[in-house]
Amino acid sequence: MRCRNNLDERQLLQRGNVFQHTLILLVVLLIANAFLKEEGIVWAEGMWENILIVWAAISLCFCEFIFLEIYPMGKGQTAFYAVLGIAGMAILGMSFFHLAAGTESLTDGYMLTSQGGMVLEAVFLIVIFLMSVFQKLYHRKRREDEDEE
Repeated sequence: MRCRNNLDERQLLQRGNVFQHTLILLVVLLIANAFLKEEGIVWAEGMWENILIVWAAISLCFCEFIFLEIYPMGKGQTAFYAVLGIAGMAILGMSFFHLAAGTESLTDGYMLTSQGGMVLEAVFLIVIFLMSVFQKLYHRKRREDEDEE
C-alpha cells in the first residue's frame, strides 16, 4: 500500500498517539454526558451537547498535531488552520451581534443555549488557530536566536 504523506516513522507513531488521545477524550466526554443525562442534568440545549463534545475532541487533535509538528496535509495544513480561525472569528462576531442586540443569551438557567454553544464552538476554532500562530512565532524566534549565536 502506498503512503500518501511524507511523515517519517516518528511522526506516524505520534499521529497514532494523537488519534488515541482524541478517541479516549471523546469516549470519556460521551460517558460523562450520558451520566449527566441519567441524573437529569442537561448542560447544553438540544444537540449542542454532542456537537461541543465532538469539537472538544477535534480541538485536542489539532492542537496536538500543531504542538508535535505533525502535518499530514503538508503545507496546506497552515492554510486550513487559518480558515478555521477565520470561521471561528466570524461565528464569534455573529454571536456577539445577537447578544448585543438582546435577541439571544448565552445561558438559560444553568444550560447553554444554542447561542452559547456557538460561542464555545467559535472558541474551539480560534484556539486551534492561535495555537498554530504561536507555534509559528515560537519557531521563527528560535531560528533568529540560533542565527545570532
